[in-house]
Amino acid sequence: MNRVRLVRSLVWFISVFLFVGGGVSPHLFAQSGQTLPAVNEDRIEEIRIIGNRRIPESTIRYYIQSREEGLYDERLAFADYRTLLGTNFFEDAKLKRAQGENGVIIIFEVVERPLIRSIEYEGMKSFKESDVLERFRDMRVGLSLDSPLDPAKLPQARRALKALLDQNGRPLGRIDVEVETITATSRKIIFKINEGSKVRIGDISFKGNSIFTEGELRSALELTKERNLITLFKGQDKFIKDKLEYDLNLNLLERYREVGYLYAKAGEPDVKIVEAGRGWLLGLRKTKQQYYLTIPIEEGEQFRWGSFEIEGINTFDQEAVKASYNIVSGEVVNYVSLKTSNEELKKLYTTSGYLDMTVMPNMNPNIDSKTVDIVIVIDEGKQYIVDRIDFAGNTNTRDRVMRREFFLEEQQLFNGNLLDFSILRLNQLGFFDPIEEKDYEVIKRPSEGEVDVLVNVKEKSQQSIGLSGGVSGLEGSFFGINYSSNNFRGLGQRVDINVSTGTRTSQFMFQFTEPYFMNTRVSLGASIFNTRERFDTFTAFFGLVAESDNIELFTRGTTGVSLSTSYPIWRFSKVGLSYSLQDINISDVDALFEDFAVNQLIGFTPGGSPDDAKGGIIRSEINPNFSYNTKNQFWIATQGSQITVQMPIAGGPLGGTFNIVQPYLEHQYFIPDKVFSGRRNTFAFRTRINHIIPFGKMKNGDPMQIPFFERIFLGDELTLRGFETRSVSPWALTRSPQLDSNGNAIIDPFTGLPSISESFIPVGGDTSAIFTVEYRMPIVGPLQVVGFLDLGTSTILRKENIRIFGPATQVDLEESTNNVWRASTGAEVQFLMPGVNIPFRLIFAYNPLVLNSSIIVDATRFPLQEERKRFFFSVGYSF
Repeated sequence: MNRVRLVRSLVWFISVFLFVGGGVSPHLFAQSGQTLPAVNEDRIEEIRIIGNRRIPESTIRYYIQSREEGLYDERLAFADYRTLLGTNFFEDAKLKRAQGENGVIIIFEVVERPLIRSIEYEGMKSFKESDVLERFRDMRVGLSLDSPLDPAKLPQARRALKALLDQNGRPLGRIDVEVETITATSRKIIFKINEGSKVRIGDISFKGNSIFTEGELRSALELTKERNLITLFKGQDKFIKDKLEYDLNLNLLERYREVGYLYAKAGEPDVKIVEAGRGWLLGLRKTKQQYYLTIPIEEGEQFRWGSFEIEGINTFDQEAVKASYNIVSGEVVNYVSLKTSNEELKKLYTTSGYLDMTVMPNMNPNIDSKTVDIVIVIDEGKQYIVDRIDFAGNTNTRDRVMRREFFLEEQQLFNGNLLDFSILRLNQLGFFDPIEEKDYEVIKRPSEGEVDVLVNVKEKSQQSIGLSGGVSGLEGSFFGINYSSNNFRGLGQRVDINVSTGTRTSQFMFQFTEPYFMNTRVSLGASIFNTRERFDTFTAFFGLVAESDNIELFTRGTTGVSLSTSYPIWRFSKVGLSYSLQDINISDVDALFEDFAVNQLIGFTPGGSPDDAKGGIIRSEINPNFSYNTKNQFWIATQGSQITVQMPIAGGPLGGTFNIVQPYLEHQYFIPDKVFSGRRNTFAFRTRINHIIPFGKMKNGDPMQIPFFERIFLGDELTLRGFETRSVSPWALTRSPQLDSNGNAIIDPFTGLPSISESFIPVGGDTSAIFTVEYRMPIVGPLQVVGFLDLGTSTILRKENIRIFGPATQVDLEESTNNVWRASTGAEVQFLMPGVNIPFRLIFAYNPLVLNSSIIVDATRFPLQEERKRFFFSVGYSF
């Protein structure tokens, strides 16, 4: 017992000696657990800070509560010491006390933490340093350059890097950390990363499921997929635990709740990394190590609806609202449909300004009867009016240009539908990056019953000046310069100037459009243009004529002006009217085509020479039109539709050389793909029908004909992608007597009859129909892949309208080429070129439906067999 007391006395003596005579180690106090008695009879003569280099003394003194000239308190001094250590500024600290002349001197001796001067990531390949810094911020690692080195933060940094490896499909990776000394006060941190091999999801299986097949359950998962062509690009074949949990609890279990299994559960997945078969397809082979996921399912019992009531409805008809839920006693519970109906009811209330309306479905399941009684309680809340509508981010576009697209108005009841329509109208302008829900805000002031609407926009480049060039099926090799502004001077006006020249076309065009003339809802536009278009045998004879043997059939030059106006008649509908006057000249007509072309033109100018017939052709046309447009973007729309109806009328009371009517109908429709891509990809549909009807009499008194240059030819990147430009057309055989220089028939010496010249030519249709389906898949940034199917035909319904009025020329339609449907399918890789917002297109097409026939010309049979494959480049949008 005396020995124990002796040891305790020695420990106490040594502790007091160390504190009074020299320094005290913080670790010693922590281990001893002793509490020093307060000594208050001495005053503090001086508080001395030593050892600091970077940290100012004033900063250190800020954390010290002891004050010079104050009474000395050991407990307070020790508390100051602990506070300094807690600041994380110092690697170590000592508290010392010395006796001065007039009191106690307190000394805080500190050792500053070294600064991190360099952070290196050796072996990092799957992600970038910016990704690391973002993950450090998310996980609050607090490790950055020029900050004090805290070794306690390094394990958290390793966990952050390991999470990045897991996210990038490398769960077998390892991270080691080394700290190197640069100087006495600076350190380098090196993260040595061994990423390991890639591991992707090779198999997802389920156990305990009987209602749905494994395939149906796998398809319900939107974020977690087995490796295939699509998931390879979208990264869905990487196992990320948080994403899988979200997938199971939301997407997969929703499938069960749609069919009444309210208590279905997904258990903890069994996750294994195994070596499995990799497959044989080069480029799509699976990884050697693969995740095999087994997900247990508890399906439970199926429930049906019992009683159904709604309470609290005062604004709308209660029975109508109740019927909209489509809940019938005895039918299977559909929880997903219930949620959808609740959201639709909320939207209905926002149309009358009720923004605080709440829906509380009280569901009472009966386990014994397997039924659910439901009472939906409505709290309508307060009605709001719109006080202010403000815009932000429009540095160039005037507020009034945006405000005039708004259906929602200030000092009127708030209407959620009108707000959605207004945002859609702004997106259709094409002035801004797509405005999404996060970009606009409805700010409520409940005490006043008012809301402010704030719309934040990011303006696109308002104008572009650029050079263009390349190869196009329509234009051949071309080069051009263009200027375009879809928001000229920030007033919403559109100006387009285009000058281009190519092997097949050249063009000058100036166009100006004022969408709100004199601040009214009337739109006015005007344009002047001059074009040259060359039509040749290479594009017309789809492989019968080699490019090296190409013959120019004819060239059409057009100079003209046009005026247009339109007026909105409803939210997304407008009617319009345009007038154009064109002077058309036909030149460079080849002998192969002359019998058909020139002899037809003579019918429009009786008594004139063939050369006179080719010039001075006047087209005077008026075009009433109607359009309905709910597309969410001008180009590359992802939802909505557009209907365009036109009825161009040329000639008649308007004057001009020929009289025709060309009814035109086009319908575009865009649907986000919910099944395969979760609305990321888009289905795009287009239907286009065109018809030409001649009317009245020609100048020679015969019934009016359709000029050959107005007839319909298909085949290019805008119509049927797998077919050459203007190659889709009915064909006809022309027979004309050969004439000498005096206009007399040349006699065949063998038969004694006039010699006949035969030509087989495409004559174009008077009717066309095109049906297009596209599946648009954005990959990354401006890159997009498009799968397509084009189906169409150009046909002649009015066979009497291919007559010729020259000297005894006979035209016989080849029936096997008329009304022949073509189909083209394939894929495009599109890259949206910056600045000009026009995609560069790489197109591969395969044609399952082609023209496969033959003809006899000059007693020789020629096959008409269109090519099955086509690979080419183009520039511009399809629709």
